[in-house]
Amino acid sequence: MRRKDREVLGDENIAKIIEQCTTCHVAMTDDADASMPYVIPLSFGYNLNSGVLELYFHCAHVGKKLDCIRKNPNVAFSMCVENRIEIHEEAYCKSGRFYASVVGQGKAEIVEDIAEKCRGLSLLMERQAAAPHHPDSAQYSQSTSSAHSTQSAIPHKFEFTPEQAATVTVFKITSTNFTGKAKNEHAQKC
Repeated sequence: MRRKDREVLGDENIAKIIEQCTTCHVAMTDDADASMPYVIPLSFGYNLNSGVLELYFHCAHVGKKLDCIRKNPNVAFSMCVENRIEIHEEAYCKSGRFYASVVGQGKAEIVEDIAEKCRGLSLLMERQAAAPHHPDSAQYSQSTSSAHSTQSAIPHKFEFTPEQAATVTVFKITSTNFTGKAKNEHAQKC
């Protein structure tokens, strides 16, 4: 990463960013034309442990993203929370938005194990139920441990039965190649 002053390190700090994100954009190789990328925004659930990030998604049993994954499981992903914009009247080119993001690459696979499928759906539902309604109210701050985490706001666990899980397809991305980045009030100026 070129801007080391904006790099976010450690599972705990990266999880603080992910907790504020409501959508993950997944890029894959188009199944009909391998020279073209295909990207789609998706709701997600996740598990981050010991440098391994698992992202869970659900979809219909048929569709373009599944065709793409079956043909080439290599994917990239991006998620971001945007906060307030900072305007520099004396030099507009120094203006910018405060943000935090996680980007990476990994392998996508369709989850066949029913227990993992139910777990993935539970993580997805918990993530969506806990998502902040106004990201500006939850600015990420790398230098403080009091950054907003919505995990504690989950009213209850969501559990899925095998019968419920059978109504959708779940796929996951496993990644060990991801980075966190943030521009906030504490970041070094250019």
